[in-house]
Amino acid sequence: MDYSKIKLLSFDCYGTLIDWQKSVQDILEPFFNQSGVTFSREEIFEAFLGADRKMEADKYLPYREILSEIVLMIADDFRISIDPSTRYILSDRFVEWMPFADTVENLKLLKQNYKLAIISNVDDELFSITNSLPDIEFDHIVTAEQLESYKPDWNNFVKAGERFRLEPAERLHVAQSIYHDIVPANKLDWNTAWVNRYNESERTDPREFPDLEVPDLASLVKILRMESGLS
Repeated sequence: MDYSKIKLLSFDCYGTLIDWQKSVQDILEPFFNQSGVTFSREEIFEAFLGADRKMEADKYLPYREILSEIVLMIADDFRISIDPSTRYILSDRFVEWMPFADTVENLKLLKQNYKLAIISNVDDELFSITNSLPDIEFDHIVTAEQLESYKPDWNNFVKAGERFRLEPAERLHVAQSIYHDIVPANKLDWNTAWVNRYNESERTDPREFPDLEVPDLASLVKILRMESGLS
């Protein structure tokens, strides 16, 4: 990867910029544990991830509806009964899905030298809630709703690339999810940076190798400045 050529940074949002694990756990742990059966935060998020992947691999539905189905699926997996009217708890409390502590400050630093974009598995309406939190202006926002497909579908990256109007060498995709982002972006010859926020083990499948691995956004800023010569 030639750092000097990069003009645009595209980001996955939930899991990369927004701490969706903590946010989902904070909302669903008391919600499900009010049944009288105790489920750990880890169990709840693993159930969430599994249901999320299943739903996004099926026919397109708005993410608000996917989140509601996920709540019902987790309740079914946990063998507990919930009031169906509460199934929208995750989207109704989307304002509580908060950024990682390093997100806003480092996006502001990156904005000084790069265009910034979002490629996210989300609805426009839900992302507008997220986008109202940090004082950051993105140059491009590409959502699943706009494309009616979810990452890791290549369509999301192909269409995003068309909107960016830059050569592959001029853009860098930054994401926490190997499955949703790094693998498909690699396949399409994008530059990729894996934000390994959860200290996952080293990858062994070449399809999963990013061009760059960092533990957080502060480290990304430091490396980009050092390698590109930008201040």
